[in-house]
Amino acid sequence: MIRKRLPSNATLADVFRELVEPEEYLRRLLGNMRFCQKHHGNAFVRIGVTGKSGGGTKGLAPSYRIDYPAAEEAVAVFNGFGGTSHSAFTPTNTLETNWSRDHLTIREVQALYDAVKKDETLKARRANH
Repeated sequence: MIRKRLPSNATLADVFRELVEPEEYLRRLLGNMRFCQKHHGNAFVRIGVTGKSGGGTKGLAPSYRIDYPAAEEAVAVFNGFGGTSHSAFTPTNTLETNWSRDHLTIREVQALYDAVKKDETLKARRANH
């Protein structure tokens, strides 16, 4: 398996164009973020900075951790998720994974998703002409 180490402050904004299937990855990630937001009022996402590239394919599918605001500028961990399956991690795996220092808000991730969707729509239109 290909291993890739990202900078310790990497965010999805830095790597979203390198994702294996950007639209599907971001759609599923947003679903998990919305679940956190529904229960805790907001959601932030950090990506794993070490690990496998997209399951043997070209591109990235980083695992991610969703956090939410807690008391006095602190954050609490909602859960970690696998980047290819988007399945929840165990509490131990969530704590042991190397997460980025920086995060994106749910609004920032939504903007990335909208940009990818727009880009995919433009590609499809060009291919049909």
